[in-house]
Amino acid sequence: MPDPHCSSCCPVEPPKPEAPAPWPLGALLWLGILLGVGGGVYVLVMWAVSSAF
Repeated sequence: MPDPHCSSCCPVEPPKPEAPAPWPLGALLWLGILLGVGGGVYVLVMWAVSSAF
């Protein structure tokens, strides 16, 4: 427990909330690749279904 005398003459600042770390470049690159591949597969499936009928 802090000393009441010390806390009255030298206030202690509360700790700042920790900011989330930015994503590393590799994770963003993999996310972009996965989204691109997923979008390409979706387009190919839609084209195959529409051309089959």
